[in-house]
Amino acid sequence: MKKICCFAGHSDLADTEEIYTRLLSTLENLVSEGSVTEFWVGNYGAFDRLSARAVREIKMKHPEIKSALVVPYLTSGINEYRDELQKDFDDIIIADIPPKTPKKLQIIKCNQYMVKSSQILVCYVKHSFGGAAKTLEYAEKRKDITVINLALE
Repeated sequence: MKKICCFAGHSDLADTEEIYTRLLSTLENLVSEGSVTEFWVGNYGAFDRLSARAVREIKMKHPEIKSALVVPYLTSGINEYRDELQKDFDDIIIADIPPKTPKKLQIIKCNQYMVKSSQILVCYVKHSFGGAAKTLEYAEKRKDITVINLALE
């Protein structure tokens, strides 16, 4: 059975190597325990980049794990770099969000789509404002997802 883990975190981070070390350890534990078979990663900030890097590293040890880049819409950049992205990810998923969603809400709706589709959210949320905080708040209201906030460790 497919078990999905998604990510949410601030677009700007300090101490990225310390966060990366905790993130990598968390992902290794989730894979080793059998809690995750697939990782869904966004494409919009520092924590997303760290998550993608950690997933690539985990896949080197566990090639059976699947990874997907999840975006709210296709951009020319994604189309332009599709071949390169497909080296890093097994799939590119366009989030199932309402077509008339205003542009400024599309990333939030994409994050909600990932949370609804996942069993685990690994996040790095230190403050109560911004998109990452809204995603964490959305996940905490759901009963069907486990939340791991690396900022609290």
